[in-house]
Amino acid sequence: MNYLTKDDLIEINRLVIEAAQEGAVGVADPHGLEAIVQQPGQQFFGREAYPTIWLKAAFLLQKITKEHVFFDGNKRTAFMATAFFLDLNNYSLKVSAQDGQDLVIETTLSADTEEQMVKIALFIKENSTLIKR
Repeated sequence: MNYLTKDDLIEINRLVIEAAQEGAVGVADPHGLEAIVQQPGQQFFGREAYPTIWLKAAFLLQKITKEHVFFDGNKRTAFMATAFFLDLNNYSLKVSAQDGQDLVIETTLSADTEEQMVKIALFIKENSTLIKR
């Protein structure tokens, strides 16, 4: 499994802010960012905290959206980071711009719970395809 680094997330945020031509680039919560980078691969007593690629992707989307680790562009960064994470692991997220926006808004407005993460993971799984390289 390939994971995103802190530098990856910072670069995605920079690109998102530059593309929008508005907002401040930078990390608002370095400790929160570090936690988001580390947690998808964590294991407890030999068991992964997030055992599927879909849960790992959902974790990234949910936590970047909810934790506001960047000064600006957290929701856009969350979506792009999720898509990039999937791509690194040979999957492509296939959603329309509207469906992607709806997913992020729903994530923003919903509770920060494991139950919601499972719903996000299911959406990501149902809307991803394997990339044959």
